[in-house]
Amino acid sequence: MNEIVTLQHRQAVTSSLTVANVFRKQHKDVIRAIDNLVADLENEGISQRNFAPREYTDERGKTWPMYEMNRDGFSLLAMGFTGKKALGFKLKYIDAFNHMERLLLNQQNLSWQEQRDGNKIGRRAETDALAEFVDYATAQGSQSARFYYANVTNMTYKALNLVKQSGPQSLRDSIDTMQLSFLTSAEYLIRDVMQTGMAAGIQYRDIFQQAKDAVTAYAATLPGQRLLRA
Repeated sequence: MNEIVTLQHRQAVTSSLTVANVFRKQHKDVIRAIDNLVADLENEGISQRNFAPREYTDERGKTWPMYEMNRDGFSLLAMGFTGKKALGFKLKYIDAFNHMERLLLNQQNLSWQEQRDGNKIGRRAETDALAEFVDYATAQGSQSARFYYANVTNMTYKALNLVKQSGPQSLRDSIDTMQLSFLTSAEYLIRDVMQTGMAAGIQYRDIFQQAKDAVTAYAATLPGQRLLRA
């Protein structure tokens, strides 16, 4: 059942060739139906991303056109398929799409959880360095060194354009896998800058500025990030 729907580019999709086989239609007729759908959408000024033109090679080595489609594309196409047998085939497809989308969600959740676990380790490493830095700054005469925990955290979030979403979740539990990866790297960077500065006996304010500059420079190298709005 599940072979009629596959995962491509992190999306559950099927092909016009598979649809033709399942619904026992001529592939050229399925192609024509999709061409008409795409034309209708374009005439209505609707941008469509549900059908992607592709090619396949038959057993004789000849190349033919086909379409790849997501669940929405299949739903649009299948509206024109009627009859008791067609209904059964539609239900078969729905089950296959549901299965693949559950599989994709599980993969995404696993990847996020692994990154979140790694972020917790990185955060602890940074916090240990911050504790040492607070003592270091206090020894140099700082009267408010304890605020560096919050200052460094806020500085990092700002550099990475991380803003907490509304709701009970912490910021770290509301950002995506890539953003968690960026945050973890930034926190290890801060740890390294602070440890290096303290080992060299640099004034604590200068160490903080070096950490800020390093994170800002790192953030500038990253691809465009999705700004999470409250």
